[in-house]
Amino acid sequence: MQGDSRPRDSFRTLFCVLVLLAPNTRQLESRAGRAALRAAPPAPEALASEAPPDLQQILAEAQRVQEADVAAWSRYRFSRRTEREDLDDAGEMEGREILEFVLTPIGDGFDEELVRLDGREPEPAERERHRRAASFTKHYHTLIEGAGGQEMEGGYSLSLLLHMSSYRFAGREIRGGVDCYRLDFSPGETRPPGSGVAWKVASVMRGSLWITVAGHHLAWAEAETTRRVPIALSLAKVRQVRVSLESGPVGDGVWLPRRIEMLTRARILIKSFRRRNVYTYSDFSLGVPPP
Repeated sequence: MQGDSRPRDSFRTLFCVLVLLAPNTRQLESRAGRAALRAAPPAPEALASEAPPDLQQILAEAQRVQEADVAAWSRYRFSRRTEREDLDDAGEMEGREILEFVLTPIGDGFDEELVRLDGREPEPAERERHRRAASFTKHYHTLIEGAGGQEMEGGYSLSLLLHMSSYRFAGREIRGGVDCYRLDFSPGETRPPGSGVAWKVASVMRGSLWITVAGHHLAWAEAETTRRVPIALSLAKVRQVRVSLESGPVGDGVWLPRRIEMLTRARILIKSFRRRNVYTYSDFSLGVPPP
């Protein structure tokens, strides 16, 4: 099937994974010289032309697989690194923080052990504060429940995008040595079915998804806003959001995020903010046996 498709309720979980990588509004963009995502990789090699597959079938299968991948995440022990840099409206550095965690499945969440803070061993009180905050666990629950979030950072998730976007099959491509279906998306023509910053930002985003031909896993995603988004009675504006996601296999047929980079520009009254968040995931090992 070729052309646009506007599934209202399908495939939502595929994008909720990005919600996890936006834990709070303190995580800001990098220095002015890095106000863009990493240099784009060489253009992927396009496969020989062929009859386009059924777009609805790709979406439905990818939804099912992504739900299984997200559910399996609770069985894995892994390392998580979060990096933030804060700049003022003049581009001057206001703060920078790098947190490194080891997460272990426990109960209905994760034990989140802070192991390094800005390159040093954290104090016991710092470890305990971050363990109690349980930021990843909270966002994992949000992901499982399929909620989009109403806070500013939650609005940068792609989880709500499927409610108002058009999809176009853009062919098959080899990316990172993996055979993928490429799906391009753009803002929908209808009004968002929800309210709040999350819906407003998602409703103006465009980008591409790469779904593995073998297994229908979400391998890559790229998205950016197409225009500014007024919020808070127009007293603030989200000027730009750019997101990139890279996933990979972690074992047992499961694919999970490896890296997410998020760039944001916003303005509140007369003050501008630049934000860059980078989250990396590594060292996956099975902590809980499959059921």
